[in-house]
Order: sequence, then structure tokens, then C-alpha cells
Amino acid sequence: MLLVLISVAAIAGPVAGLIVLNYHNPVDMIIPPDLEEIVTAGTGNQAIELPKYVGSTYDAASRTVTANFNFTNPFEADLSVNSVSADVECAAHAFFLGHAELINPVEVREGATATISVVFTWTQTAENHFLNAHPNAESIDIILINLDLDVSGIDIQTPENISLTVPLVQ
Repeated sequence: MLLVLISVAAIAGPVAGLIVLNYHNPVDMIIPPDLEEIVTAGTGNQAIELPKYVGSTYDAASRTVTANFNFTNPFEADLSVNSVSADVECAAHAFFLGHAELINPVEVREGATATISVVFTWTQTAENHFLNAHPNAESIDIILINLDLDVSGIDIQTPENISLTVPLVQ
């Protein structure tokens, strides 16, 4: 019985202390103010922007397009872009083409801009779509959907889509 009381006190004590300290602002119990400072530090009134598309290269042998993006770090701390992934659709037909993901993690120093390379590998059905729906096309408009990023251990899922025109020939 004594062990049960000690166990209850060990759990209930810190929780009760947290509630007493943050009764005026319950959000602080769930999201610590330190985390909010990290998220808003260095950004001032400017919003964090998605990476900007720079260009891409096409490799028919491996059925890949490597898309390069510039990402500017607005924070007063270094960031690590650990992963980027997205599904890829044909913009004209909403046809699923494949999946895109980050080649290697990228370190972005505070206030600096770094290039992020994302590889889109298309499926055989995507290649058939190119041949049937886009014969003789030198490029195709695609949309990156279901965009998911891991930036310094924080998982970011965005409802925004990124539209790109990528080459189908070199």
C-alpha cells in the first residue's frame, strides 16, 4: 500500500505542480514557452517560405529527375534539413507519377541559403503516361503533393503543393 501511495505521489505531484504554475495559460502546459521562442526567434514579422525551385536535370536511364531548390534559413540558429518527401502528379491529368525524396541531409547555417536536391523517381506507369499523354514533349508540368519535411527533428507536413516544370529530355 505504501508503494502505491509513493507511485501516485511521484506521478501526481509533478503534474499538479505544472497545473498550478500554468493555471493562467493552459497552452503552456502542452507547448512550452521555450519551444514557441525557438519557432518565432529570428523570423520577426516575416514568414518562413518553402524552398524556391532553381532547376532540374533528367536521367532517362535511371528514370529520375533531380530538382534543386534554394532554402533560406531565417532563424538565428543553424538548421538541418534531414528529409523531404512528396508524391508527384502530372499537373495536366492529376496522374500519379511517383515519389520524390531528399538525396542527402543538408545543413543550413543561420541566415544562409543552401541548395536542397530532391530526386523524383517515376514509375513504369508514369513513363507510359509520358508516352501516351505527352508524346514528343520536352518537359512536363508536375505537382509535388503531400509534402513532408523533417527540419532539425521537427516534422512539417504542409497542405501546400509545389508546381514545377521538369525536362523530359537533356
